[in-house]
Amino acid sequence: MRIGIDASRVATTERTGTEGYSYHLIRHLLSIDRHNEYTLYLRSPLPPALSPSLALTRLRVMPFPRLWTHLRLSWEMALHPPDVLFVPAHVLPLVHPKRSVVTVHDLGYLYEPQAHRPVDRWYLNWSTGYNARAATLVIVDSQTTKQDLVRAYHIPP
Repeated sequence: MRIGIDASRVATTERTGTEGYSYHLIRHLLSIDRHNEYTLYLRSPLPPALSPSLALTRLRVMPFPRLWTHLRLSWEMALHPPDVLFVPAHVLPLVHPKRSVVTVHDLGYLYEPQAHRPVDRWYLNWSTGYNARAATLVIVDSQTTKQDLVRAYHIPP
């Protein structure tokens, strides 16, 4: 199977929780899976720590100034879609394969709206609902996030 992974979050020097999750998940997945072929989609070159486990992995570095996921990654998906796309950081490209997996980490913007600008809250609300409905499978970090998705976006449990 050809599996594409949005690895754009791993090529950063400062990792928050989402970047750390992406980095460690991808690193371990590539080290244990010897059967599937992977394409890692990146905005910039891959960090050296992921390089040793790249036997069945293709890197697709695609620099793009803004809206990388929605424009550049969508374009790549339209031209060369993998069998499955995995996005470990909650934002599916607008154009994606029929089989897509996304991780939603939390819906904190619903509980702490003052921590986000109104335009950011609007985007988080729209994109979270879109991503959870468009994905074939949604991975969550906790039962609370699962319950929030079910309650706020009517996503089947």
